[in-house]
Amino acid sequence: MAERRLVVTMNMHGVDHETFGRNEETRKTEVKETILSNPNQSLNVLEFIHGWGGECRLELRLTGTLLDDNTIRVQGNALLFEGVSEGTGDLDGQRDISFIVPRGGVVALQNFRVNNDDEGDDFADVQLACTNSPVE
Repeated sequence: MAERRLVVTMNMHGVDHETFGRNEETRKTEVKETILSNPNQSLNVLEFIHGWGGECRLELRLTGTLLDDNTIRVQGNALLFEGVSEGTGDLDGQRDISFIVPRGGVVALQNFRVNNDDEGDDFADVQLACTNSPVE
C-alpha cells in the first residue's frame, strides 16, 4: 500500500446573532496537508478553533484513516459555543462528520451548518474540500 496525501481545505462563515444592533460575522480559511501511510490508523488532520463576536467559538477536529482500498475516511466533530466570552464552556450546538475521500483527482465536498440549538440564531457554516493523492 502506497502513502497517500490528504489535503483538507476548510472554509468557515460564522454569525453571532445580536438582538439589538448588527450581527457579528467572521470568515476563515484553513488548509492542512497530512501524509497517511498506515492502514486503519487514525491521524489528526485538522484542529481549528476560532472565536468571534466576543461570544461565539467554533471548534472543529478531524481525523483521517487510510483504508485498504486507498480511500480515506475523514471523521470528527464540530462544536459551537456561545456565552459571555469567546472562551465560554457553554456548548450550544454540535455536528458529527464522517465521509470518504476517494483516491485520485476527485474532490470530496462536505457542507454543513452547526446551529445554536439552545438559544439565539448563532451558527457556523463549514465547507470541507478534500483530496486524496499518491505521494510522489
